[in-house]
Amino acid sequence: MKLRIITTFLFSMCCLPATSMAWGPDGHQSIAAIADKLLSGSAAEKEISKLLNGGKLEQIAVWADCVKGISPEKDFAYTSIGRYPECAAFENKAGIAEMSAYVRKNHSNCNPAFDQESCHKQYHYADVALQHGEYKTGYVGTSDHDIVHAIKASVRVLQGKPQAKPFQFQDQREALMLLTHFIGDLHQPLHVGSVFLNADGKVVNPDDGHYDHGSNTVGGNALQYPCGNLHSMWDDLPPQFKRGRMNEELSAKAKAIIKPEGNPERWPTLWANDAILNASILFKDTQFSKSTPNQRGNSWSIALPLEYEKTMLKIKEESLIKAGAHLAQLLQTIWPD
Repeated sequence: MKLRIITTFLFSMCCLPATSMAWGPDGHQSIAAIADKLLSGSAAEKEISKLLNGGKLEQIAVWADCVKGISPEKDFAYTSIGRYPECAAFENKAGIAEMSAYVRKNHSNCNPAFDQESCHKQYHYADVALQHGEYKTGYVGTSDHDIVHAIKASVRVLQGKPQAKPFQFQDQREALMLLTHFIGDLHQPLHVGSVFLNADGKVVNPDDGHYDHGSNTVGGNALQYPCGNLHSMWDDLPPQFKRGRMNEELSAKAKAIIKPEGNPERWPTLWANDAILNASILFKDTQFSKSTPNQRGNSWSIALPLEYEKTMLKIKEESLIKAGAHLAQLLQTIWPD
């Protein structure tokens, strides 16, 4: 009965109409819209308007994903024109040139290994094993150019400080576009916390002894259910949280989020710790099959516990609201009233 209910839930997810992804266009724009509202009338809002030529965070929240349409293999040409409606605003001559320049500077600057993707794509995530319970540079799945460091690097540029290596951001405008997106990514649990599995589907600690690269489930992308992977399930956005549907209740909840204490330099790490905690919750009572080798590495089938949908919706709502609040708090710290 348990597996039957799980299968019914997953099948219902497959049968829903196609939706935009929470930490794709709709989600990133919703997070930025919350921050825009919280910053209304502030000094930070004025600085943002200057950098964006009168624009809002919501309008540039997806830029860091749109640049993935630049193809280094094709002389850094943009190969996704018309494919993603949310990127249309950047698909003019000047916009494409800007995206191409960013990818050129941030493609191989981190000296990626032969099996690693472009550096700028690595800025969006970390893969910290759940056993640690917190983020710490040096763990498997972290680097000097992961999402925590990318956020810190963006902040430094906005503060007018020397740029941190290996990042190469053009100016404060570019740093603001990246920061707006990265804060959203940081609050998607599977962008920070990851489960590592051996060939038998048993959870292992990659920092305990020899690290087997094939054990990384890459933020749930290698965990399969009937019509997708776990990461994409968590990216999916409930209709009530879509851009343009933000209600007063959500705004009030975001406004009530308490600003962290201490040095803002530490905040991205604290928020990463929260994401890892949420990742631990979302993996509670899950079961995994034996691995299946494929061209990209290994994959596993995943069985989810009862009431998983309820847990998922709760964490998604909290994560979206906190992301908007934290983005606003960080920008107000950079540009105080």
